[in-house]
Amino acid sequence: MPFTLEATCGRLVAIGLLAAGAASAQPDGAALFTQHCAACHQANGSGTVGLAPALQGEHWAKLGGDRGYLPMVLVHGLSGPIRVNGQTFVGSMPAFGQLDDAALAALATHLRRLQGGAENVTAADVKAARDQAGSPPQTRQRRTQILGQ
Repeated sequence: MPFTLEATCGRLVAIGLLAAGAASAQPDGAALFTQHCAACHQANGSGTVGLAPALQGEHWAKLGGDRGYLPMVLVHGLSGPIRVNGQTFVGSMPAFGQLDDAALAALATHLRRLQGGAENVTAADVKAARDQAGSPPQTRQRRTQILGQ
């Protein structure tokens, strides 16, 4: 294509449309899970013995019933002893608050799918968690309350 003003403008418009499409693309929860979570929790969420608990199991029926719990974990982290599927874990789950609300919502929705849930987590759910003060020990306390332990 020769260098003309029309050709150059056409290319710029095409580049602009591609960039706008990329900017409006929804975050990929599965890719975010692979990037940030799978090293410890495994690709299928089954966990790593002695390191990271499974993100599946009976406890998620109760935890998933609290719409704010999963966003709270992702935004504020979790620390201290927890019991999952009969095994005690003592450690620290880092916060991923550096990711934006849409990315965390996509990640949380992917987690819900791994747990057999059908309900989407929204950016508004994540924003609500972000807007509340929190810390890893406070997340563990909420977990304990939800599970009745």
